Amino acid sequence: MQTLKRLTLAIVLMSMAALASGQERKLVYDLKLGDADDVVFGLFDDIKRNTEHYAERGIAFKAAVVISGQAYKFFVADIANSPFKDDPELPAIQAKFKPILTELVEDYGVEFNMCIVGMQRRGLTADVLYPFVDATKSQPVYLADYQAEGYGYIPLD
Repeated sequence: MQTLKRLTLAIVLMSMAALASGQERKLVYDLKLGDADDVVFGLFDDIKRNTEHYAERGIAFKAAVVISGQAYKFFVADIANSPFKDDPELPAIQAKFKPILTELVEDYGVEFNMCIVGMQRRGLTADVLYPFVDATKSQPVYLADYQAEGYGYIPLD
């Protein structure tokens, strides 16, 4: 009888764990914005708001970002050796963005991905990017892969 109770309890706990693991929301942001203020509000703040919203409800939230369009410059660690070296505003933006990006990666688990096709067109190489930016696929491939994994799509352009 004791074994039956333990077995029943184990089945109930495993079922609860399986249900809890299904409590997850996922979004992929298609980031093309070139305005720093729009990136802060539309991306950075939105990820934090969504994370808090779902956390209050006991639901995990995952975010991924696919970078293309005018947004490439915000993810360059080595501005001096990039095609954006002549942008006079970029060093100040980088000083503001770097800690936010680091926080999003380390504390929120955000994945950042950059379109390799657009990089090639701009003469941008992976060695000047922040180390947490993956740059191995094209924008459509990243987006298709995330959506196949159940991520909802949010355009930011």
